[in-house]
Amino acid sequence: MKDKQKREKRLNLIGIACGLFVLIVGIVTGVIKNMPATAGMKDSEIPAGAQHLTGTAQGRNGDVTVEIVADDGMIYRINVVDHQETDGIGTKAVEALPAAIFQEQSLKVDAVSGATLTSDAIKNAIVAALQNGNIQPGNFGGALVKLETVAKKVETHSGVTVMHAADWAEQYPNQYETWAMTGESSEAEDYLELYPMLRTLYEGYGFAKDYKAARGHWYDVEDIEATGRPHPLANCWTCKTPDFTNMVNEMGIEAYKLDWTEVQKEIVDPISCYTCHANTPGEITVTHTYWIDALGEDFETVDAANLACGQCHNEYYFAPDTKATTIAHNSIASMAPDQMLAYFNDGSNFSTGEPFADWTNPRTGVKQIKVQHPEFETFLGEGSQHRGNYTCADCHMPTMTAEDGTTFHSHKLISPLDNPELIENECSKCHADLVTEVKATQERIEARTYSVGYELEFLTEQLAAAVESGKYTDAELDPIRSLARDAQFYWDFVFVENAEGAHNPVLTDQCLDSAEALCNQAINSFRAIKK
Repeated sequence: MKDKQKREKRLNLIGIACGLFVLIVGIVTGVIKNMPATAGMKDSEIPAGAQHLTGTAQGRNGDVTVEIVADDGMIYRINVVDHQETDGIGTKAVEALPAAIFQEQSLKVDAVSGATLTSDAIKNAIVAALQNGNIQPGNFGGALVKLETVAKKVETHSGVTVMHAADWAEQYPNQYETWAMTGESSEAEDYLELYPMLRTLYEGYGFAKDYKAARGHWYDVEDIEATGRPHPLANCWTCKTPDFTNMVNEMGIEAYKLDWTEVQKEIVDPISCYTCHANTPGEITVTHTYWIDALGEDFETVDAANLACGQCHNEYYFAPDTKATTIAHNSIASMAPDQMLAYFNDGSNFSTGEPFADWTNPRTGVKQIKVQHPEFETFLGEGSQHRGNYTCADCHMPTMTAEDGTTFHSHKLISPLDNPELIENECSKCHADLVTEVKATQERIEARTYSVGYELEFLTEQLAAAVESGKYTDAELDPIRSLARDAQFYWDFVFVENAEGAHNPVLTDQCLDSAEALCNQAINSFRAIKK
């Protein structure tokens, strides 16, 4: 009996010891995993004027937070203070990369093999920290967005004429052939049928009369000629054809005020070679001068491929006085939706002295902003997971091999979801099933877009009824009009962006959150004054 009790006691002690061992190992592992990965100088060696800064970026499994001590000339210390990266994989970068960056004083050090995503997160977090201290990341070879090639700027008033796509067909047959394949994207969905609330939200503006989804570049000229929207001035040709782009470059902004039908006689090509290369294929040249202005000093910090696409895929407006195509930002930092809306709402930015409006809703009196297609601002905006690693061309212009062995970038401009080779060789490094992930995001965003759109429609009808009743003063209704204007701006920023949330789900959700909150605030404000 006593022997049995002794055996049981020994077993219990062994069990307790094993449990304590496992617990201690777990605690130690957790402590080691979460210990700061530090590289750099001691406090006594760091100049008194250096800044202590913190930055965060998205890693593979969650946020990676980095603390640095730096000034304009040197990064003195780097600490990775928090992360959720996989032990033995992502932690390799956590342990090794700070020392490499400190040693080289450069963010251009190679990623740690097998831990690319974590390496990029650490670099992006350091960039964010530097920016928080108003220190230029470029001082250390860093940038928020991928930069491999710097674009050229078009030479204006040079007397050149446009060389059209057909002029280059023989010399660049592969590029020409794939460019012509944009004609395969021939389907034109009717947004007014797919989104019934648009007739109310855009009431009083051309988009309430005719609004079809954009097709391939092959159809740009054909579609604008066929649209039911009125276009009295030539500025409506912006981004549709290189022939008008060159006209602006030669004449200046006076070209925007020309008669639309007169310019139509001069149009030959839709978006084609000159748009992105001027008359020098193989070299990316930004040919839209308003886009050069829109990037300001940041022009040379953004890869040429992004700038080539972004010069058309952006949020623009026509200046009230000159009718010139204009952008509501002049740097990467000022292109966030919040700041662009603040720009539009500040009357001092416009010759009229009033907040900008594309039109006024005839029933509500709301001075509305019609957002265009802010793919550039969305993809390179805050929250983007891929802006530091990929360009538009990386995802939409895959490298192809011709029959003679020549490699070239396809100009067909396809969705990455339709490129199995890209998904297998590149996307699969981080995404187990990219297609499923993207479609789930798009379905979720689409559902939210419909939901908030109908809330805006309800608000619009409530405002219209209030105006028609004559029971309310402008002093009572103007604050609600202002909320409705801002709410629709945020909603439209999402609706007209062509990726349905895939380019930047974080920013997209933030815009919809703002639209919904402002809409509800307006509805509640209306209820408070209802008579």
